[in-house]
Amino acid sequence: MILKSHFLSMIIYAFFVCIVLALIKREERRAQIKYALTLFLFMVLGALIFGWFMYLFIL
Repeated sequence: MILKSHFLSMIIYAFFVCIVLALIKREERRAQIKYALTLFLFMVLGALIFGWFMYLFIL
């Protein structure tokens, strides 16, 4: 599957990585969900901040 949007590709990748890591690292279902959501938020925000930071160097 080839997506034209890098942002959408990043979101899908972050979603699946968060699910796998939550299942591996946490035992209880509630802790898994909380961990996955927190990790997803950090991954997406981190990528956006890093992308914005890289944009400053191409101007």
